[in-house]
Amino acid sequence: MTISARFFRWHRWLGWLVALQVLAWVAGGFVFTWVPFKPWVKAEDAVKKPEQPLPADWAAAVARHFAQQQQHHHHQSQPPHAGSAGPVLGVASVATARGPALKLRHAKGHSWVLADGSRFVAADEAAITRFALSLYQGGGTLADVRRLAEVPARLLIVREAGARRDVWRAQFDDALGTRLYFEGLSGELLAVRNDAWVLYDFFWRLHLMDYSEGEDFNHNLVRAASLAALLLVLTGLALSWLALRRAWRRRERAREHAGGGGA
Repeated sequence: MTISARFFRWHRWLGWLVALQVLAWVAGGFVFTWVPFKPWVKAEDAVKKPEQPLPADWAAAVARHFAQQQQHHHHQSQPPHAGSAGPVLGVASVATARGPALKLRHAKGHSWVLADGSRFVAADEAAITRFALSLYQGGGTLADVRRLAEVPARLLIVREAGARRDVWRAQFDDALGTRLYFEGLSGELLAVRNDAWVLYDFFWRLHLMDYSEGEDFNHNLVRAASLAALLLVLTGLALSWLALRRAWRRRERAREHAGGGGA
């Protein structure tokens, strides 16, 4: 087998390996460029995400909460901190389906207390419905509210709520199928999704070649694809150089033949 034939065979097989991924990259670039990001993908025209500033008396509210908790345990003849989630490591002010609340971060999770320090009651379907309608500004109507133990994947690899489990989903019947996801216990808004977001995320995962989390762009599959693409270019350059060399030799032979015939 000649050098040219060998390079051509390598180039052809590398082309087949790289072609589909290059198509995914190009198609993804087209989607990223043409799909309106903020109004469609981020659904900023359809949903107004809540902003809940930290109240000035948040420390007093947390203190009241723990005082009530200790009093409750005392009446039940339990140790003062029995049933608590442990020391508070952080506090955030969040809007929930039950109203403004303080989200307390503990070593092993979170707990919630209403902004005035009173006991937090878990969100139910009615509370989620009211909260979803207060956030939605689109032209559709609320079609469905349900609590999901696990959010099913879309287009096989797209996970609208990530790895989260036990969430509420409020779905609207507008053109993009807007979906709001809320934390199962508190009703805190977790994510706003729609069909445009699913399409965007699908091609984003193909673009990164990370089909699980969609965030890792420095893994072995990407390295292999980039190496194959580099080899494809190098073999193509080698074929071009070999073709130019053959053309130059033919021209030289033709010139020599012409010169010999004139003599």
